[in-house]
Amino acid sequence: MAEKLTRRLRSLAYLLISEPVWIILVVGVGLAALRLQAKPDGGATATLVGALFGAAAVLAGNWINRVRTQRQADRVLEERRAKLQVLIAAELVNVAVGLMSGKEYTDAAVTSGRAGAALPNAVDLSLYLPRAMPFTDSLGTELLVLDAQTVDALSTLRSSLIATRAQMQDAGQEGRMGLLRAEALSNGQAHSMGVLVDVFKRVAPDRKFQREGELPELVSDMLTKAARPPVDPRVMAA
Repeated sequence: MAEKLTRRLRSLAYLLISEPVWIILVVGVGLAALRLQAKPDGGATATLVGALFGAAAVLAGNWINRVRTQRQADRVLEERRAKLQVLIAAELVNVAVGLMSGKEYTDAAVTSGRAGAALPNAVDLSLYLPRAMPFTDSLGTELLVLDAQTVDALSTLRSSLIATRAQMQDAGQEGRMGLLRAEALSNGQAHSMGVLVDVFKRVAPDRKFQREGELPELVSDMLTKAARPPVDPRVMAA
């Protein structure tokens, strides 16, 4: 938001400093010439003043056109950015649902392990791997339409999801869960969810999602709650 405001102020300052200054100067010189002329009907002075006022009119016309063009370009850019954010947000909701589902699974394993239950040796986490973002990943330089902070947040999310996916794939390939691994997976998923919360607050802060049988809720709030550490039955028992 701050970067967007800065860009707008710079554009406005450039427009205000260019033609308007010259228009004022030219008109001022013309008015000064009218006051200083010796004879009211002086032909040379009248020609000069006419030329100056004509130049001021041309400058004013150019300035008005430039302001109109700049405003139109800004409006097109804002519309383009808004549409892009809507499409990215739709994909992020899918990622959020997948992360929450995966963390529910690993948190259940953590809770069971802390309660003393034996965790299965063979685990298949393929259904709970972080979901891909093919649309966002394919945008390339088109992402530069967004502000720098949002682009950085999306890049951070991509890296975090890759790390979490690799962590879960390793657990599935080794075929061992264990309490320590389940806790590590839960922490990794929680980290990715925290990064995703930051992205949502930048791209779609008002985006809601409705689970079956529940009221619509902000996706960022849902992720924040789901990212909390799993329940520890040992603490509850104490």
